[in-house]
Amino acid sequence: MRMRPSEISQVMSTAASQYGLISHRQALCCGLDDTRIHRLLRRREWVCALPDVYAVRPLAAGTDSSRSADGVRLRRAVKAAQLALGPAAVASGPTAARLWGVQGLPRWDGREVHIALPAPCGRGADLPGVRTSTLIVGRHEADRKDRLRLTSPGRTLRDTVPTVDRATAVALMDSALYRGLLTWRELLAQPSLNACRPGAEASEPWWGLADPRASTPLETRIRLLCTDAGLPPDDLYPQELVDGKGPLPGRPVWAPLWWRKGALIVDPVGAVPPRLQEELEAARRPMTVLRPTWDDLARPGALTEAVAAVVAAGAGP
Repeated sequence: MRMRPSEISQVMSTAASQYGLISHRQALCCGLDDTRIHRLLRRREWVCALPDVYAVRPLAAGTDSSRSADGVRLRRAVKAAQLALGPAAVASGPTAARLWGVQGLPRWDGREVHIALPAPCGRGADLPGVRTSTLIVGRHEADRKDRLRLTSPGRTLRDTVPTVDRATAVALMDSALYRGLLTWRELLAQPSLNACRPGAEASEPWWGLADPRASTPLETRIRLLCTDAGLPPDDLYPQELVDGKGPLPGRPVWAPLWWRKGALIVDPVGAVPPRLQEELEAARRPMTVLRPTWDDLARPGALTEAVAAVVAAGAGP
């Protein structure tokens, strides 16, 4: 027996709000029975996404970029897990960070999503592609975005920072601040809320390294690299470029990382127009611009040596 028009309408309406997914319970509520559900699965009209969770239509690929397609697949994977695990399931950790659009993590590999549950759930351990953890998420620590339940930005950082390396952690904090997901005061309150958790003590000093002006993870990593080498930038995105002789002439410019000695800009994001250097050369106020890429992080010594050479030359005898 085929689905009646009213049943089709209910099924498609439900799935449309859930990234093309519907649970077994929801299908029954739409008027279907087990026999017809099994028939739809045998005919491949429906596909089993997770136990008792079905994809009733193919996932539309992203049209803008492969990253947007990754985002759609991630949201669908999270929704499938939440339909399978119930209303208490909340996306957490790296998965929640990606859902918030926080930058700094590797590109999602499509293999698993992280879900927090308030109590052990034997079924969660058996779900392919779902990593569950027993975490109590308070009502004030949960949020909704893109029709998904996920931890708040602050709680997301608390859960993620102790599990990653320092550079990744600071990049995540910088990104969250830059995007306005939480305030500086809210960020600095997070370490005390993480007491006694694995990795919390080791990661506690990292929270003070965050800077809301850093717009990309590459900027963050270069800033940390230079600071560790004893070459911290004098400013990030200063309102006015000032070297040892005073303000530099020329059009206003955003300098991602700025050293006054040597009039050095490290610009990994293409913020400085090449013509600005020509204008300053003509005014006899030369400025050095280094434009490192992700590949340069594989040779950190070469990058810091280049910065040190320019700063030393600007310091004079």
